[in-house]
Amino acid sequence: MPQEMLVPLPVAGTINTIGTHVGYEWIHLLPFDNIYFALFQRWPDTNLPAGHNYYIVSFHLEVIDLDWVKKQSTIVDGPIFVLADGQHYNYNIPNVHFLSFYYWHYQLNQMQEWFGIQDKPTPTYKFSAVCNRISQSKVWITTKLLEDAKAESLLILSDWFEEKNVHNWEHTGNVLLDNLSDTFRHKWAGKQIKIDDFVNETDNKQSITGTPWQPLYTDAAVHFTNESFHYSNMGEYVWPGPFITEKTLKCLLGATAFIPVGQFDTYGTLSRLGLQFDYDFNTTWDADAGNITRSASIVDLIDYLNQYTVDQLLSKTQESSKYNQTHIVSGNFFKNCQLINNETIDKLRDLL
Repeated sequence: MPQEMLVPLPVAGTINTIGTHVGYEWIHLLPFDNIYFALFQRWPDTNLPAGHNYYIVSFHLEVIDLDWVKKQSTIVDGPIFVLADGQHYNYNIPNVHFLSFYYWHYQLNQMQEWFGIQDKPTPTYKFSAVCNRISQSKVWITTKLLEDAKAESLLILSDWFEEKNVHNWEHTGNVLLDNLSDTFRHKWAGKQIKIDDFVNETDNKQSITGTPWQPLYTDAAVHFTNESFHYSNMGEYVWPGPFITEKTLKCLLGATAFIPVGQFDTYGTLSRLGLQFDYDFNTTWDADAGNITRSASIVDLIDYLNQYTVDQLLSKTQESSKYNQTHIVSGNFFKNCQLINNETIDKLRDLL
């Protein structure tokens, strides 16, 4: 079966059964053999088996399932090492070690193999966004674009809707965002906006959706990523991350400026890996872990950016976008990610 996703399917077992996977070849050199692996997990629904000295778990295609990890820490006696892109911030669980381990560079390599590199044509739209699986943050940003910048935006809207993903329309207390939720609920929910013949049931796989060379990215000066997960500050802790997918990686590889509609610290984390976001507008909200306040800042940013022409938006962002593409294609981004991964592997060996 040809590869359809940027991250391998979940795999679990011991060193004798786990096989070899790109980016995880090093597990076969670990000094102990009584280790249980659960790699590339995607909302797992089975428990880790008891009886092993150590457990190594990784998440790359989906955000870390904290509830599952916390449950596993009460089931098994051996320490659990959770590997994922980004940082764990202040979230801690007894008997669990969170370690930074990047897979973004492997995904970007796969995207280059699948889709190649092209020159980005001159955009004709200011903005673009996709609202496929409708969720709270996507509702706010997409509705703002629909209401105040529809003619200037290239938008896709799906009717894929579950009320749990918008918190059953409960108000947040932020008037700006609550009004956008109400507007979407009464005006846009159930409607579709399409720009191509994409079919969710057959085409929603990254070997199709992962190309940066599609109008949403090539024909827009600024893309709003509408990432799969946007929760950071959960009250007592900050959810590990930032979790990003091809929605963001396409912008980086395709030299498209983007506003990260997702977890906080997206620009910050990517900058620490050598990328640049010297956009000529305020991006300090990226360091705001508050889910409500960060989203409200992005909504306000749309008003600010909408006063400029396409050419002016390009002049504010193009230098950084081209730099980031070069940083990736040159292999420097891969080296920076791998440097952190190697440090994590060394730390893991010390902990075992």
